[in-house]
Amino acid sequence: MNLRRAYGTAGVLALGLTSHHASAEPFPARAERILSPGRTVASEDSAEALVLNPANLANLRGLEGRWTGVRCPDTRRVACGHAFEIATPVLWGLSTGFRVDYVMPPGGSEGVGFPFNGIDYTWLTWGVAYKFSDAFQIGGSLQWSTSTNPYTDGLFGMSLGGSWRPTPYLGLSGVAADVNGPATQKLSATGQPVLDRTFTAALAFRPLGTRDVELGIEGKYFDTLNDFRPRGVLAIDVPGFGRIRGDVEAQRVTEAPDRRGIVATAGAEIYWKGFSAGGGALFGNGLGNNQSVGEYATVSLSTFLTPGVPKPEHAAFVRMESTPGTRSHVRLLRRLWRAAEDKDINAITMVMRAEPAASYAHAEELADAFRYLRAHKKKVICSFEDAGPKALYACASADKIVINPAGGVRYSGIRTTHIYLAGLLKKIGIKAEFVRVGAHKGAPEQFMNEHASAVARGDQEDLLAQHEAVFARNMALYRHIPEAAFRAVSAKGPFVASEARDAKLVDGYAYDDELERVTTDVLGHKTRYEKLDEDHHAPKAFGPQPRIGLLYIDGDIIDGRSRTIPILENKLVGSYTIADSIRQLRDDPHVKAVVLRIESPGGSSMASDVMWRELKILNERKPLIVSMGSIAASGGYYVAAPARTIFALPLTITGSIGVYYGKADIAELLGKLGVNVEVRRTNPRADAESLYRGFTDDEKVELEHKVHQFYDTFIGRVAEGRHLTKEQVDAIGQGRVWAGQQALQNGLVDRMGGLREALDAARSLAHLPSDAPIQEFPPIEQSLLEYALNVVGLKASAGIQVADLPIQVKEVLRGVAPLAVYGDGEALARLEWVPLEDSIGVEETTDPTGDRE
Repeated sequence: MNLRRAYGTAGVLALGLTSHHASAEPFPARAERILSPGRTVASEDSAEALVLNPANLANLRGLEGRWTGVRCPDTRRVACGHAFEIATPVLWGLSTGFRVDYVMPPGGSEGVGFPFNGIDYTWLTWGVAYKFSDAFQIGGSLQWSTSTNPYTDGLFGMSLGGSWRPTPYLGLSGVAADVNGPATQKLSATGQPVLDRTFTAALAFRPLGTRDVELGIEGKYFDTLNDFRPRGVLAIDVPGFGRIRGDVEAQRVTEAPDRRGIVATAGAEIYWKGFSAGGGALFGNGLGNNQSVGEYATVSLSTFLTPGVPKPEHAAFVRMESTPGTRSHVRLLRRLWRAAEDKDINAITMVMRAEPAASYAHAEELADAFRYLRAHKKKVICSFEDAGPKALYACASADKIVINPAGGVRYSGIRTTHIYLAGLLKKIGIKAEFVRVGAHKGAPEQFMNEHASAVARGDQEDLLAQHEAVFARNMALYRHIPEAAFRAVSAKGPFVASEARDAKLVDGYAYDDELERVTTDVLGHKTRYEKLDEDHHAPKAFGPQPRIGLLYIDGDIIDGRSRTIPILENKLVGSYTIADSIRQLRDDPHVKAVVLRIESPGGSSMASDVMWRELKILNERKPLIVSMGSIAASGGYYVAAPARTIFALPLTITGSIGVYYGKADIAELLGKLGVNVEVRRTNPRADAESLYRGFTDDEKVELEHKVHQFYDTFIGRVAEGRHLTKEQVDAIGQGRVWAGQQALQNGLVDRMGGLREALDAARSLAHLPSDAPIQEFPPIEQSLLEYALNVVGLKASAGIQVADLPIQVKEVLRGVAPLAVYGDGEALARLEWVPLEDSIGVEETTDPTGDRE
């Protein structure tokens, strides 16, 4: 739209409305606060909501500070002067703000007159709002006045507001301002109160369902005066500029023409990054006479972006100093996807100072993000210091890799580590007793054996071969190093920087201060170089939006509520917590499809079945798509079975369809310590699950029977979800672990792909656009202390952190953890802990790229 034409149309419309009433009474003078020209009670979500409708503070996307100045010396309007305000969301759906109005009523013979008499006064306003949902918000404010004028000094007002936005097209609001009646007594000289109650009903209509075009209709009732004033507001976004807006307010519309009056405004505001500036005019016979005019100006700074002037083209860098955990990894991927679609970004430089992924599956998703960037004409550069294999894998898909001249590449092949504890347990007097289904179910072996069985060893070596094959194929495809040549080169690792370059693993050298030059060289022209910020944008639409639910099952599956093992930071995902989230997703009409992100080796069979049932019901109501991350095995596969489509990555660890059951017998240990345990029982099996004795032969036979029942249930769930027979599932089950690409061949998954492809499939099934919102579950809950510490960049936990422990210690402790996590006599569908290389992702209160969540 042509800005001059649109702005001129608004002005002509307002002038046309006022021209019919060349002579009229001016609007009654009130001890009001500074005007908010062209902004609506129903939809204004800036700091201006403090005076328009405090409920809308709840919709603020970030911190905003604003100044507004209104100049009207030749009018009889009181609300002229300056307003300074600041507002921000806080936590738990709460937002707050503070405002100072310095009001300068026009004086002199042509001014406002008694009781204001050109004497300035000040209002102090504090407001708070709560967001129940995207559809409903409430808020309130308190305001105090000070002045040398006794009529405007010491006033105190209370205001309440509410907003309901049932659809992106319609918003409704109600505001009761100064409900306590600060000064409702009519003055004998004027017949009017200084400040009476007002009640406003407002509607905002967006015909396109976005903020591009907005029409506001309002009605304000003045209690003491018994006067009703209608007001209309029009606002239009101008691409590449900002927003034009105007409004028209009328008084005494049912009375004689000479008593009616109109005040109109027309203005524009330009937006650039988090800065805005604008202004406009006030006119109309309600200001005093038809020749009365005023001007206004406004300036704001905010931490969120509003559509306006495009940012200049630039390159951005992302610095990674820790390996991201599950949600931090997803957050990084989403930032890179947005950067790919950002027309202002021409290159991304990944400054990797830690392994960028916790697994090869995550490394593949990161590599896919790099390819997605390149498909959108962005250049991708990787910078190494001491790079690990996952950095090498991911950055093979970049345009260029540079390394610190003193750095290196720690790659000489792939390994897995398997810990067997039977010897240790025997020495201290603990005997692990387990019953399992399937020779491939190797998890109990780490407690029962001193070495891997022949079957387990074969499975481990096959999984390792799958990883090596995919790694070599990746390097051949994207670094153009033939597979055989790469295997030969790998045997010579690890590499110092010069050796890595000679082996074509990297392209050149660069220190941190040279990365801007490297980026310029790759682009072929000079460009700005800045950090990739996590920009928060003012929403294009209000109200509840159709969305995708992203549900995480991340960690060992347990009965009950989710929790974390201290120090190790092992995540335990509870059946009750996940079931609650599933029901919430199922019952939310605005969630149109769900992507289930699985990062779990399994755990409790019972907990897995509770989750399976809830997911099955969910899938009957709306599409359920599974995205398998690093691992979705045993119970982690069990919960995937009801989905319509399952995505896995080539090196996702999955399968392990099997069950085991058992306990630890500590009788010998207690005997060594001089502890004697006596048990009284009414039946021989009453203490079968006790820690103080082993299983009898009779009990072992019965356990075999029960474990096979659990296994039969497991393969039945998989057969139902995958449309296979039980016999077919059993043939690929028996506890066998598969890489994702093998699972595809065996029919356990439907498609190769990561989270990006799973989200695309969910949007397609739900008929949603590519920019449909994504809502994560379960929500991350923070205490007030955690929130306060997060604001200043600290963590609430103290003492030893998992990141501080040697990697070998972490592996041993995590291997032993299941003994402490699961109770005696609990049937388990769980994979053993198998670390691939030395990288364990951590979730940070600030993400690994240095930006706050």
